[in-house]
Amino acid sequence: MSKVAIFYATGKGDTKKACEYLGGKLNAKVLPVNEATKAVFEEQDVLILASSSYGFGELHDDWKNKLSELKEANLKGKKVAIVAVGNQERHADSFVSGVVDFLPCIKDAILIGQSELDGYKFDSSSAFINGKFIGLALDTKGDKEYEARIDKWVIALKEQI
Repeated sequence: MSKVAIFYATGKGDTKKACEYLGGKLNAKVLPVNEATKAVFEEQDVLILASSSYGFGELHDDWKNKLSELKEANLKGKKVAIVAVGNQERHADSFVSGVVDFLPCIKDAILIGQSELDGYKFDSSSAFINGKFIGLALDTKGDKEYEARIDKWVIALKEQI
């Protein structure tokens, strides 16, 4: 069985709540990213990086403080998935865009878990590339069915793990 860990940053707790739900579905460790180190990243077989976006599509500050350690970690051959939490209505101009900051840090890893538009409506998102989100996009405020969206993603993700 693969060692799976979810690393998250959250402001008001929505990302944490979504990650705890996801962690239960995947039997994964769920850790606030400010407790992570380069060694902890390297210990995992599968890393799920989760963050909400702030301002104009900016990554949560807790993650900004850990990106250098993530980039320095040896992730060669490891699988990495991304969970992006945002608000499609309030931040339609930059919906879940902050998570693109992960991409330069995980270039030696295998990116898994891309997801479809699946009914979300927004004007722009840096995390929506070539017709797909780079990971799971969630609107925990404006999407009452976000847990069902997680359930659907987990089925697809388990096939990739």
